[in-house]
Amino acid sequence: MTITVRPYDIGCEPSPSEPAETLIQTGDKSYLLFFAVSKTVQENGYLKNLGIAILDCVNVSSAKLGYPNDEGLPEHPFWNHGLADSRSSVVEVSGSEWLADIQDQRNRSANRIWGGRGMKWVPSGESSKHFLITLKEATFECIAESLTVVEYARDFDAAFAYVISELKKY
Repeated sequence: MTITVRPYDIGCEPSPSEPAETLIQTGDKSYLLFFAVSKTVQENGYLKNLGIAILDCVNVSSAKLGYPNDEGLPEHPFWNHGLADSRSSVVEVSGSEWLADIQDQRNRSANRIWGGRGMKWVPSGESSKHFLITLKEATFECIAESLTVVEYARDFDAAFAYVISELKKY
C-alpha cells in the first residue's frame, strides 16, 4: 500500500511557536484544542492569532496525541511520504495501514454480529479518513470522517466550557 500525505484545509494552522495542545476525548467524541494562526501572513509580516481553535473530529473512530514533537518529526514514518514537504501542518494520509486495520476490524465485527443472526451485512461505504496534525510539542492523529474547527475561543477556559457544553448534549 503506497502511503502519501496531502494538505487538508481546516481554515487555520496550529501556532508554530505556542504549545499547549490538548485532546479531550470520550468514547465517541474527540476535540483537539490548540493555539491557532492564520494560514497566510498579514501585511505586517506576521500570522494573525486566531485564539484557541476547537477542532471537532467528526465521527471519530480512534485518536491519539503524543510523540513526536516538532524536533522529532523526521523520525515519523510518514516523513518521507510527503510529510516533510507539506506546506500545511494538517494533512490527510492515503494508504494508511491504521485506517485499513480499523476498517477490517469493523467489517469482521459487523459480519460476526449480523451473520450470527442469519443476516448479511453490507458496508455502507467507508467515509473515514486518517488525519495527522503536527503541533509544537506533539503530533495528533485520528481516524474520522472529517475535521472541523467549530469555534475559536479567547482562552482555554472558554474552549473547555464550549467542549463541556457539547459533551453534555449526549
